[in-house]
Amino acid sequence: MLKHLRLQNIILVEQADIPFGEGLNIISGETGAGKSAIMKGLSLAVGDRSDTGMIRKGCDKGIVEAIFDVDAHPAIHALFIEAGVDHEPSQELIIRRELNASGKSRIFINNQLAQLSFLRKLGILLTRIVGQHANQQLFSVDYHRDVLDLHGDLSLLLQKFKKSFELENSIRKGLESLIQQESQRLRDIDICQRELEELDEACLKEGEDEDLFAQYSLLVNSKELAEKAYEVNQNISGERQSILANLNRTKLILDSLAQLDPNIKETSQSFQNAVLEIQEVAHTIRRYQSSVQNDPERLNTINDRLTLINKLKRKYGETVDQINAYMAETRERLDKLQNAESQIEDLQKQLKETELTTNRLAQELTKARSAGAHELEKALTSQLRSLNMSKAQFIVQVNPQKRTSEGDDRIEFLLQPNTGEHQIALKEEASGGEVSRVLLAIQTLLAGKDAIPTLIFDEVDANIGGETAAVVGNKLREIGQKHQVICVTHFPQVASRAHQHLQISKKEKEGRTFTQVERLDPNSQKKELDRMVGIGTKE
Repeated sequence: MLKHLRLQNIILVEQADIPFGEGLNIISGETGAGKSAIMKGLSLAVGDRSDTGMIRKGCDKGIVEAIFDVDAHPAIHALFIEAGVDHEPSQELIIRRELNASGKSRIFINNQLAQLSFLRKLGILLTRIVGQHANQQLFSVDYHRDVLDLHGDLSLLLQKFKKSFELENSIRKGLESLIQQESQRLRDIDICQRELEELDEACLKEGEDEDLFAQYSLLVNSKELAEKAYEVNQNISGERQSILANLNRTKLILDSLAQLDPNIKETSQSFQNAVLEIQEVAHTIRRYQSSVQNDPERLNTINDRLTLINKLKRKYGETVDQINAYMAETRERLDKLQNAESQIEDLQKQLKETELTTNRLAQELTKARSAGAHELEKALTSQLRSLNMSKAQFIVQVNPQKRTSEGDDRIEFLLQPNTGEHQIALKEEASGGEVSRVLLAIQTLLAGKDAIPTLIFDEVDANIGGETAAVVGNKLREIGQKHQVICVTHFPQVASRAHQHLQISKKEKEGRTFTQVERLDPNSQKKELDRMVGIGTKE
């Protein structure tokens, strides 16, 4: 529900703070007083495109701010969550639009910058503007279908149909894709099989390339390794001038010295330990020398294996791990490709089952709409006759069309204004007064079923007489029992039914015209109704 509207520098309005309440909110005032500015402000607040021409002459910026109570509207909270807009369930919704003379404008929702596209989504959930000029949807056959479905409580059946229809299309697309890709599938199977044969034959092991490279390095350098090991062995323990022979002689000398001077005993022991270490080195080098092999055949085998691994790396991955991972992925892909034939059979079976369900639901929907059309015809005809169209007959046509996500039916509203006349399509030949009354009749029927909290009636009472205006006022008040209603009117018969009455007037000050808004109490409302009686009589 709209609680408050604030306008600053919009058309004739310099500053206006307008409170709105539950039920029927009437806005009245002399022609040119600024009612259009109020309606334009409302439109801007819910996503209408801005125009610098709306900014009051001589001002750099215009501002529209609307405050809504959305506590009881879960769809709005769901939209906030989806868009990532901060909003607590009990918090008021504040929409602010700033229009700059430079052409730039900004939108704030709860003090957060927002896009116009999001505001429009939000605005659709907050308000509906009803009027022969502001609401062209009455001329849309899509709207006709929506009205019929809403009046007949067909939303659940329609959702079931849509779900089945969308599933059917999804299965059909998947099936067509598989069938169209059959030749490519066979080629892909052949490629996967050849790659897996190559990789299976290679039978790569984790870390194998590193181990083989280490062996390769030893075999390539085997001659040099053997020569250097031999030289080290000769230097340590060879027959000529070996290090060990000299060290052993030195050891005997140190042992003798230690016997003569005990202070040398520790040094002698350290020397002896060093000799033992060198003896161990000599032993290790002799064993290493004997292990070094010069095996050209093994070298060729390792070289061939490394060449193969490097080839596979260039094709399938930079490491053996990556190659094995690719192998696993290819095996999985091959399995899917080989099972595609059974997938086609499964999808064909699913498609037949889903088609049967979709057809059944489409038939149920058509049957329900046909029955609902008769009920809607009677209800709207009754409403129109209560609006002083005593000979009017409302017709709801249900005709077959190519199936869409909305079903097999094309719904169109026709009107026979008087007995014996032709039926006319609303979108083609209905007059402004007829359109206004049809709009009002529809909203009266849908009151309480439509989830939109606020209905704004813009010139809905245009082109009607005073007697009809009284009926219109009662209808608007009736709608106001289920929705918040905001209506601009010139008719005292309509205004007298208000739960809250706002008067728009204009004043002149220092050569400028200003619009002001006043919430009327019972006494001031009586004066305004008296003023309107003259206007209403003239019109």
